Amino acid sequence: MPTPNRTLITAALMGFTFAVAGCSKSDQAKTQADANATAADVKTSTDKAGAEVSADAKKLGEDVKTSAKGAGEDIKAISKDPEVKKAAGELKGSLKDLGSALKDASKKHHAEGDDATTTTTTVTTTTEKTTEKK
Repeated sequence: MPTPNRTLITAALMGFTFAVAGCSKSDQAKTQADANATAADVKTSTDKAGAEVSADAKKLGEDVKTSAKGAGEDIKAISKDPEVKKAAGELKGSLKDLGSALKDASKKHHAEGDDATTTTTTVTTTTEKTTEKK
């Protein structure tokens, strides 16, 4: 999994390697020690950042859980409110009345359609025969 830190470390180590190739033994040892120290610092920083992200994710999860629980309690309290129950009953009655009115109107419309007179049109076609004289 390439990350910016990993890419930076790789580039730094390659630079150190090329620089070390042209240096004396004491310079090479110092460069190697510096590279190792840098790698250790990056590893420590990465571990620390990972721990912080993990802690933040855990805190966020707890916040979401608390918020959901609070919302559930609010909804439960609202559903027990007598005014809300009364409004729900009124809405239910209104919807029932509306359904009955639609059903009655539909029956009336169909009944009126059955009583209507229908007109039938008959078309007569006449054909003529013609004979040719020879």
